[in-house]
Amino acid sequence: MEEEVTIHSVGIDFHQGQHRVRCLDDRAQPCGSFGFQTTTEGLATFIDPEQLEEVYLPSAEIHALQRLTRQRKRLESDISGRKVRIEAIIDGYLPGLRKAFASPWSTQVRAFLRARLNPFAVVRDGEKALSTFLSKASYRDKGIRAESHQIFQACQTVADICKVAEPATTINEEFFMELQDEMARELRLMETEEAESESLESRISEIYHKLHPSNNLCTIPGVGEHTAPIFLATIGDPARFRNQSAFANWTGVVPRSRQSSNMEAKGLRMTKAGPSIMRMALFQSGDIGRRWDPQMAAIYYKQMVSHGKNHKQALGAVMSHLGARVLKVLLEDRPYDLRDIQGKSVDREAAKTLILTKYHVSDDIRRERRRRNSKAGKTGETATNRTNEAAKAPQPV
Repeated sequence: MEEEVTIHSVGIDFHQGQHRVRCLDDRAQPCGSFGFQTTTEGLATFIDPEQLEEVYLPSAEIHALQRLTRQRKRLESDISGRKVRIEAIIDGYLPGLRKAFASPWSTQVRAFLRARLNPFAVVRDGEKALSTFLSKASYRDKGIRAESHQIFQACQTVADICKVAEPATTINEEFFMELQDEMARELRLMETEEAESESLESRISEIYHKLHPSNNLCTIPGVGEHTAPIFLATIGDPARFRNQSAFANWTGVVPRSRQSSNMEAKGLRMTKAGPSIMRMALFQSGDIGRRWDPQMAAIYYKQMVSHGKNHKQALGAVMSHLGARVLKVLLEDRPYDLRDIQGKSVDREAAKTLILTKYHVSDDIRRERRRRNSKAGKTGETATNRTNEAAKAPQPV
């Protein structure tokens, strides 16, 4: 009796007319082979035609929207990275300076970083000169004097410390002059990227409104002009998904599966099988939407309070339900109907009041969830009887 062999992988050698399939076992050892031709009959020898699905190919405009939204995401990531670097430089060499500004990236802040980063020069020129410089850099005069006084004090403190430590350090006026050049270069690069991002935003909006003139996606709480084009670009034709479960699997916001007999492991991580930009948009929209949609707020509240999840884990459940709503709005192309838990239509103010009174998660619970999850380990898996709960949008959206 021949021993049964499990095929672990296959390799296909393509030639003109006749092709060869090589089968490998779990030890990557050859365990069989056969030939086939690129005809319907030949492909049927190892492919079941009934199990094949039509490949979705987006239109040129959808494909363009996909590329543009991804490019915008890369630019935003670069801009965010530059801001983090600039803030780290300021906090490292001029502690207390950032706190002196009312707005972190205002016109005043950029002008100061570009031309007045040297604390020795600021102290030498005096507080009045600093106030005049900031007034010219800003379109508003309100609060300039108080802000300039705090900035001057921060620069004076740094200059005093550097003078005292001058024998033991190289951080002197010459150092800050070099740092000024580096900071100006970082700002120029960042502002160039910001200008390109604004240009992309205009083109993305143009294509989005042409493909989705009703703009019904933006009627879903949490979905705005930034995330709506991402949903439209990544989903494309919503009818290509058999059902909401297939769509949830495609987005990757469903937990991994680990089963044994009638038992299934719970608490597993997301599969993250779909486009990362889609999950990012679901995360951002879900975090806003749970504050305005009573149904999503109830899901978030249940996960945090009843199931002991932390913020990100609770948002994972919200993301799944939000994705179902996005799909249904695109399929039916009509505005989203804001409803309470009983399915009754409510306006935005009534929805907000309901969320604050019934589904508000206290700060004490949030702190407890963070503390508990920091000690829970990496997996936190538990085996329970199998129960399958798919995220479904309300029947009337």
